[in-house]
Amino acid sequence: MNHQYSISASLRRTIPAVVWLIILTGLAGCTAIPLSSQTGSPEYAAANRAEQFASLGQHREAADAYLELANLTADYAERQSYLILMAHERLLAGFPEVAKTILSRLGDPIDESNLLLWSRVIAEVYIATDEPKRALEILARAPASQDQKMVLEILRLKGNALFRTGQPVAATNILIERETWLEDSNDILTHQNDLWKSYQAWGGELPDDISGDPILLGWLDLGRIAWTQRTSPTAMRAALRAWQSSYFNHPANNPLVATILQRLPAVIEYPRQIAVLLPLSGRQKQSARAVRDGLLAAHYLTPAQAPRPQIRIYDIDAAGTAQSYAQAISDGANFVIGPLLKEAVQELADTGITTPTLTLNFLPEEFPQSVGFYQFSLSPEDEARQVARRVAALGQYRALALAPNTAWGRRMMTSFSAELQARGGQILDYRFYDPRNPDFSSSIQQLLLIDESRGRRDRLSANIGIQLEYEPRRRADIDLIFLAARATTGKLIRPQLRFHYAGAVPTYSTSAIYEEGSRNNSDLNGIMFPDVPWVIAPDGLSLDVRKTLAEYWPDQAERRSRLYALGFDAYRLVPIVNSGSNSQEIEGMTGTLYFDDRNRILRRLPWAKMQRGRPVLMDPLAEQERLTDEATDYDNWPNTSTTAGLPKH
Repeated sequence: MNHQYSISASLRRTIPAVVWLIILTGLAGCTAIPLSSQTGSPEYAAANRAEQFASLGQHREAADAYLELANLTADYAERQSYLILMAHERLLAGFPEVAKTILSRLGDPIDESNLLLWSRVIAEVYIATDEPKRALEILARAPASQDQKMVLEILRLKGNALFRTGQPVAATNILIERETWLEDSNDILTHQNDLWKSYQAWGGELPDDISGDPILLGWLDLGRIAWTQRTSPTAMRAALRAWQSSYFNHPANNPLVATILQRLPAVIEYPRQIAVLLPLSGRQKQSARAVRDGLLAAHYLTPAQAPRPQIRIYDIDAAGTAQSYAQAISDGANFVIGPLLKEAVQELADTGITTPTLTLNFLPEEFPQSVGFYQFSLSPEDEARQVARRVAALGQYRALALAPNTAWGRRMMTSFSAELQARGGQILDYRFYDPRNPDFSSSIQQLLLIDESRGRRDRLSANIGIQLEYEPRRRADIDLIFLAARATTGKLIRPQLRFHYAGAVPTYSTSAIYEEGSRNNSDLNGIMFPDVPWVIAPDGLSLDVRKTLAEYWPDQAERRSRLYALGFDAYRLVPIVNSGSNSQEIEGMTGTLYFDDRNRILRRLPWAKMQRGRPVLMDPLAEQERLTDEATDYDNWPNTSTTAGLPKH
């Protein structure tokens, strides 16, 4: 389908040429427009730098170039447009709150020539800060545009916001409209993949009584599959085949559904008998029972057309690890899941295995690899390493770290530090705290050099003989804080970080910081952490299983939910491990699962940020982007605003 687009002449006349260069290149991705009349000027050079930095994913540098442009002009509308683009680059760098602060300083009113650009950027900021309703309000009032790139962006944002407000049908209609504007096959596939992923993340309960357009009906039926079967490849394959038969001429049939089917793991079978070794009567019995119940849930949810193996469960607290393993093999097991605890895994490895085995904990790195011996775990050390990988990808290389003075805390510190250093970062300073002491002020002040700031004040006061009114300042050479803490301790430490002027410093933790089902989590607001999809991004199947668990085990379902997910995924891994198909990735309830070269199954996790006392799913970080930013560098931003709030448009 061919479309003709043009910017209205009246609108074009109101916008400076360099602004159009930036809008059409940096924001919309078009070819640069030569501006001979301004070639060689500082403004032209800064605009070209902004375009180049933005195209390379160097968002801090691009934002700095836009700031330079803002400082080079006294024209109100032009200056305002540069600051909007600066905010957009800060947003792309992973700092939506910073972008929101910049936009709050634009001044009121927003110039008419900037309204469309402002609407697009502020809506994206609201989506990123979990305010999709405000995004929709802004987009509803956005000026009309004849520019194809801007129309596509506005429609994308509307669809995204509608999904996040629980309106998947309206979102689908908007995104169907968006697809009609696309001509390139790669753009169409990318668009359809984004819609598929939106169903997986935000699909919810799609209505069954929708009638009318077969394109809409086809997408909604496809959305149900995406929402309910994300972690069940066998069921998803069967459902997609049936969908293809029902919607042979649907535009998503090719390329999207064909591509998804190609990505699904090959159909493989379970072994005939599986033995499960767990400590069901000892100190860790509640954890073991949660794993067992998750495993059995996966077993009974296996599609009827797939042969189910026989499951036999052994209590290793009653008979011992080695003896239970030998008994299981004698009873005919041709696959073993467990043990759960690290010492039991070590004992089994030392004894030697005789049949394919998937343990539920990791051995030390130096343990030699053994044929048929696979390891799967909710490793907190691996989560600490994922934190380091994310901050390095964001260009945040200078860290402070706080961890409890326990064996767990030292492992977290070691794992985070080693991974960060391997990626070019460094721990500027760290402290181990006593988790039994509710006052962490001393450790925090030492880390942030608050005492040195007070010392400088006192020395200056003594030298001049005048008592100075002086607000102590924290150190300014840090990019992030890594906080290793359990939920209860984190609720005490986070407010104390805010009190000592570090509330705006990006703060990261592991999933231990959030206890599902707990209350009064607002003190954790702002902390970012990786966690299992079961908790922060459940699909339809996960929600169904969680509902069943909550019905039958209400006192344990939330507190040990990650262990249910561990058992569920362990069962789903059995045929893949048993067949040796370890080159593929698996979307599981504990993360995207993949194998390393030592037969360990590692997890790539989604990310959440605590907002208003609950974890909010964060958009994934683009791997190709090299992002850098200073999250608290407010002082150097131009402030053209005379009001504290966002412009009222």
